[in-house]
This record gives sequence, structure tokens and C-alpha cells, in this order.
Amino acid sequence: MNEGLEGDVRKKLFDLIAKHPGLHLSKIAEEMNMRISLADYHLKYLEKNELIISVKNKGEYFRRYYTKESALGVDDKKILGILREEMLLNIILLLLKKEKLRHKEILSHFDITAPTLSYYLDKLTVSGIICVVRYGEEKGYSLVDKKQIQRLLFRYEFHEVAENFKAVWDDFLYW
Repeated sequence: MNEGLEGDVRKKLFDLIAKHPGLHLSKIAEEMNMRISLADYHLKYLEKNELIISVKNKGEYFRRYYTKESALGVDDKKILGILREEMLLNIILLLLKKEKLRHKEILSHFDITAPTLSYYLDKLTVSGIICVVRYGEEKGYSLVDKKQIQRLLFRYEFHEVAENFKAVWDDFLYW
């Protein structure tokens, strides 16, 4: 067994991060059913012993955790972090299904205000996951790299993040 994984709790933490890369501290503590302070203590130990790494993406308030041995590049880590946020994942899943949509078309699928949707779309645009495209006389939104998103969705589990994931996942089988 790897040095630093001698404790049952640390092994479980490591396995959780390996299976669900990109989780943040509070989600890890929730999944492990432990206090945040205790999870933080063990995560710092694992990071100090170079078994995991933490990344704080631009514009986020928290760190996300990955195993040191994962073959994830910087872009994959950034995208995984975004896919772990429910509304962002739902927008991405919608764009996977519909290719490109206008703001009002995206808005019709969610129970949020137009400014809130604009905030999420800006976050996705700044992160480079979606881009603004011409949609007739108006502008629309489309995924920048659909294959990269699909690859990450296939490789890692996101059904616990978004309710409508299963419906879109079933559609993947026919693409």
C-alpha cells in the first residue's frame, strides 16, 4: 500500500477522490459523513505526502481535489470542477443535446432568472467551455470541445450531481 494510506479513513478519502476527481472539501466531508475539519486534516496529510493535489480554479472560492497519479491535464481538471456544479452541468448537458441555443431557449429549460442564467453562461464562457456563436440574427451558445466533455462524462460519474443526467446519458448511447 502507498505510504500515507495506512489509515482506513485516508484510504477511503483517496478512493473517493480517485473515483470522483474534482470534489471540494465540503462535498468530500459530506460523502465521508465526517466533520469538515476532520476531512480537511486528512486531506492536508494526503497532500503533504504527495498522494493527492488540490487546485483552486480561477473564480472559485474553494479547492478541488485530485489524485496525484491521475493523468488529468489542467484543462480536464478545470472542466471536472465545473461539471461538479449542478447548474453548470445542467447547462452543459443541454448544450450537448441541442448543439447551440439562444439565451431565451436555455432559460426556458430552467427555473432561474435571466440575470442568473447570464451569470452562469458568463462563467462557462470565461472558462472556455462554451463560446458565443451566431444564431441567425442573434447570438447563441455552443460547447467549445464537445468530445472532451463527453470523454469526461463517460469516464467519471456525475449522476449524483444532476437530476436530468440519466436522460442525457441515455441519449449518449444513440450518438
